[in-house]
Amino acid sequence: MGKTEILIIDDEQSVADALKVILESEGFSVTLAATGREGVERARQGKFRLAITDLRLPDMSGLEVLQTLRAENSGLCVILITSYGTPAIVAEALGCGAEGTLDKPFAPSEIIRLITSVLERTPDARS
Repeated sequence: MGKTEILIIDDEQSVADALKVILESEGFSVTLAATGREGVERARQGKFRLAITDLRLPDMSGLEVLQTLRAENSGLCVILITSYGTPAIVAEALGCGAEGTLDKPFAPSEIIRLITSVLERTPDARS
């Protein structure tokens, strides 16, 4: 079995690059997208096990991305990250099917712990 494929959707280049370095150092294969539409398109083309999307993107909200990804690929796990986390946003994200949320800034250990937890509790349903 190959590396677990993760899609990161974040328009903040420094955050996306940092996540890529952190996740690749843990053995994951990472693809980046800077907009919601680009992320959705990449998700359609790849066989990702997990997507991490920012709440605020230039073209659509992270919640819209989440809903689109979940509608098109029910086996894809999605984590929402945000600098604007409120209990209402967290509840809405979880209600839309997110497997988890994380507030920025976060420590590398926090994102790894969340990803590991999500992957352990959800079956790999990719076709």
